[in-house]
Amino acid sequence: MSQPEAFGRYRVIRRLGSGSFATVWLAQDDLLNYPVAIKVLAENWAHQMDIQHRFLEEARILRQTDSTWLVAVHDVDVLPDGRPYMVMTYADQGSVADLIRRGQLPLDEALRLLTEIGQGITVLHNHGTIHRDIKPSNVLLQSSPVGQRVLVADLGFAKAIDEASGFTAAAGTPGYMSPEQSIPGGDLDVRSDVYSLGAVAYELITGRPPSRPPVKIPPGRVRPGLPPELDELILSALSVDRESRPADAKTFTDRVRAIRMAPDLPKAVPWWQRYRMPWRRAVALVAALGVVAASVTASLGSPGLSLTTVRYATQQLRMEVPSVWAREFHAGREVRPAAAGSGTEPALLVATDVDDWGSGEAASYGVYATVVPDDLDLSGVAGTAPCGIAPEEREVDTEDWEGTVWDWPDCNGNGSFSSAAVKHPGERATVYLEIRQPEYRPDLVNEIIEGTHLG
Repeated sequence: MSQPEAFGRYRVIRRLGSGSFATVWLAQDDLLNYPVAIKVLAENWAHQMDIQHRFLEEARILRQTDSTWLVAVHDVDVLPDGRPYMVMTYADQGSVADLIRRGQLPLDEALRLLTEIGQGITVLHNHGTIHRDIKPSNVLLQSSPVGQRVLVADLGFAKAIDEASGFTAAAGTPGYMSPEQSIPGGDLDVRSDVYSLGAVAYELITGRPPSRPPVKIPPGRVRPGLPPELDELILSALSVDRESRPADAKTFTDRVRAIRMAPDLPKAVPWWQRYRMPWRRAVALVAALGVVAASVTASLGSPGLSLTTVRYATQQLRMEVPSVWAREFHAGREVRPAAAGSGTEPALLVATDVDDWGSGEAASYGVYATVVPDDLDLSGVAGTAPCGIAPEEREVDTEDWEGTVWDWPDCNGNGSFSSAAVKHPGERATVYLEIRQPEYRPDLVNEIIEGTHLG
């Protein structure tokens, strides 16, 4: 969807993001001199009455609950083409997912955020609603006179508790949704949201989402020094057996609050834990793969975001990627079949989990990169639709690089996917990249391309 000039009296400034069902725009209410976020149903769903009903039901729930802990809906209207849109609170500090990407949070801060998220979900449960899609990117942050406010958002999958048996379709985001949510026709209750709260808690505290269920590794093994009762609470929330989970969001939140208020809560992570790295694994990777990583810092639009410079000696390729993605390296990794059919060879993968890369079942974020001869035609990757929809195509033309990027802002509810074929002006070799992100950030894709070097 191209950028509109306005929605009614709301003057559009820029796009904030998009998903499978809607696009969100930042706009200015010139009458009240106040910024707002406007969520518009996607064009391809304009004539789907069930999707329109779900969209409007989200607005009704948010309006009726009218809570400090939830995004507020100020207005609803319909475009000339019949698509509804809602005018909502603008969260000027991004999302909890953005916060996590900037680095590990102090334990007290992580527990504060978790408590406020839990309060938002408790409001929904008291209203008789299950959220069904709780994840860091659906929790927004807003400046306020008394400090940062947490706002639970995106109730596109929300359902009334009394309708929670016999859902005809699975809904939620892999990695955060409860096991019972993946079963169409399953019987759900508020403990499905408790599972998601446990997954968010795990990521807030450790910096990475939990593994597929059953989750066996406690957060304290990833981040040593945590209170044992916190490990116990999070693992119980992530139990496959929902009878073993806390009874509801309030019970979970009350226990988080009690742990946070304990006088012996660790206030900071010792420097030797915060900056240590797995030396044996790093040395083995360097020897076997010819990959060397060194941390640097750049803004990428998010102050303090740490980058890692990764070198792949075989192809004389050097890249800068977000450090939070660079948990695992793999040389000789196969590219997805469509690109392999064009002649692209296996090369370097840097990702949060190389085993889950491209599986479609779990969220693994990172960068795949390889150098290919200039005579290979990579344009065909745009039509292969790895995410089930057509991509947004754009050109790259900078001082160092020229070529094409294909973006899928929402890839099956599992973050965004981008592929790119770029080269130095006048050079024959082409660099082919695939980038998976938790959220669609074209600026980050551009920075990764700019941070790529040959020779």
